[in-house]
Amino acid sequence: MQIVERLNTIFCEGAAMNDLEALQLGIYEKLHRRPAGIDKLDRLWDAAVLLPIVATTAGPAVLFEVRSLRLHRQPGEVCFPGGRYECADKDFRITAIRETCEELGLAEEDIRVLGELDALVTHTGPIIHPFVGFISKPEKISYNTDEVQEVFTVPLRQLLEQEPLKSSMLLADRPAEDFPYRLVPGRQRDWRMHKEYNVYFYRYQERVIWGLTARMLYAFLRRNRDVLNDFIR
Repeated sequence: MQIVERLNTIFCEGAAMNDLEALQLGIYEKLHRRPAGIDKLDRLWDAAVLLPIVATTAGPAVLFEVRSLRLHRQPGEVCFPGGRYECADKDFRITAIRETCEELGLAEEDIRVLGELDALVTHTGPIIHPFVGFISKPEKISYNTDEVQEVFTVPLRQLLEQEPLKSSMLLADRPAEDFPYRLVPGRQRDWRMHKEYNVYFYRYQERVIWGLTARMLYAFLRRNRDVLNDFIR
């Protein structure tokens, strides 16, 4: 009898268990207390961002931020509004809305979330959960200068007509000083290349959109190209 069928019999009929079945039941119950997630023992953390669409005189456009030059991490780089998930957030959608409101000076009712893109598990720590949303009143934007240097928009037509430059990055690792080489005979001490991944670059006037922001933009345009083209024609 399969373990699930046997456990169902135990659950439903109160059948007697032997020691091995009791062990299986304990493991079964433990593993079903929560859905499986992503192992975060290597200091991974969750963040959420919003890819904002706004109406402009040039048609629908994507809004971008330029990170404040006073920030220690990635000052002056182009990004989407967003930030770290907090325990008080009911879900990642709330994180994206909250961070966008804080950074752009908007109210929650100014943002209509249209859906979620695939999450990105990055090589530097955050697991990014991207959402797409429409900002109904962009004229109300009053960005937080502690975090945002400026904002700008790029017409969707321009993004759809542009084939992004595609380059690549190499990901490698090497053992730390405390690595127990004696337990893994033959393990090299030098850098070892593991994989290569794509990096996209979009250009608009003097702006360059690249990195994770460009990757999320690329995913959005690829997934919605038919809908966007039909609207913009």
